[in-house]
Amino acid sequence: MSKAGQTRGRGRPRKFDERAVRQTIMETFWQKGYAATSLDDLSKATGLVRPSLYAAFGNKEEMFLRAMDDFVIRVQGDLNRQVPRDATPEDALRIIYTAMLEIYSRAQARGCLVFSTAVAEAPTHPEIRSRLAQRLVQTDTQFRRLFDHTAPDAPEGARQAAAEMAAAVLHSLGLRARAGTEADDMHGFIGNAARSIAAGLTP
Repeated sequence: MSKAGQTRGRGRPRKFDERAVRQTIMETFWQKGYAATSLDDLSKATGLVRPSLYAAFGNKEEMFLRAMDDFVIRVQGDLNRQVPRDATPEDALRIIYTAMLEIYSRAQARGCLVFSTAVAEAPTHPEIRSRLAQRLVQTDTQFRRLFDHTAPDAPEGARQAAAEMAAAVLHSLGLRARAGTEADDMHGFIGNAARSIAAGLTP
């Protein structure tokens, strides 16, 4: 173990709610973006001085990577609770996209922390780029699993193509929300996308 790791593992017990602090860090990055979020911003938002932030969560990039993971966990938990097991592909997509639109549109139309915020940092931050690439693959895989369940009779190639298109629509949804697209237009986009993707799964 490194000296830094030994230092973090010793000393007085932490006197803050780590989960709440991580939530605040995620919200701060989500609202301001990576580049515009300073360590002073994070310190002020969490109520922790810089040495405490470093000791508990690492440097700014490490905090952002944690925030990306926390955002994904939060979103997945929300979606798993909302999609009925007997949903059709079209219904499932409508539910997922509508739920994500609600998340993306909260508080100043922040879009997606991962696909709207991390993208800008990927060219100059290898770790962020690597984590973003992982999330892209993960999103494709999750939609593929959805269609394996909701459209098991569709050809394998059709299910894979539908998964990739469904993921692309999700990414576009975050960008449109961040751009301030009107709610009616967003819901129209969701309906058209869900219907078109589901049609490609018809045996």
